[in-house]
Amino acid sequence: MLAVMHADSNLPWFELPLEVRDYELDIQGIVNNANYFHYYEHARHAFIHSRGLDFAAMHARGLDSVVYHAEIDYRESLRSGDRFTVRVRACREGRLKLVFEEVIMKAGGREASSARFVVAMTRGGRPVPVPSDVVAALASDVVDSLATKA
Repeated sequence: MLAVMHADSNLPWFELPLEVRDYELDIQGIVNNANYFHYYEHARHAFIHSRGLDFAAMHARGLDSVVYHAEIDYRESLRSGDRFTVRVRACREGRLKLVFEEVIMKAGGREASSARFVVAMTRGGRPVPVPSDVVAALASDVVDSLATKA
């Protein structure tokens, strides 16, 4: 079981509806496990963009986000044509990390997968504190885990 934030958290979910495409299937007729990483990344980027952040603009000022830990639990396979929603929410963990909790929900409300991605902000390849403008852009959805431990 993933060490993720609790599902009963008051954090709102960002949701991105998607549909399985035939080329994402393996020989068993189910979505190949690697494609879940693509679904999660696509939803995470849509979530970040929806908050007004732009990866190209951040990179131009020397700031990059890097996933340095990822874990996924698979519960129920997705198949060709399945419609599903990727849910995303985030929290800041310490000064250097953003943690994204993500869930893939099948139509009908069944959970297909859950994941946790830990992201570091870097400048010149070295970790840096999450910039205040990034925290402010995500503020409506990001909980600072340091504040909740106090």
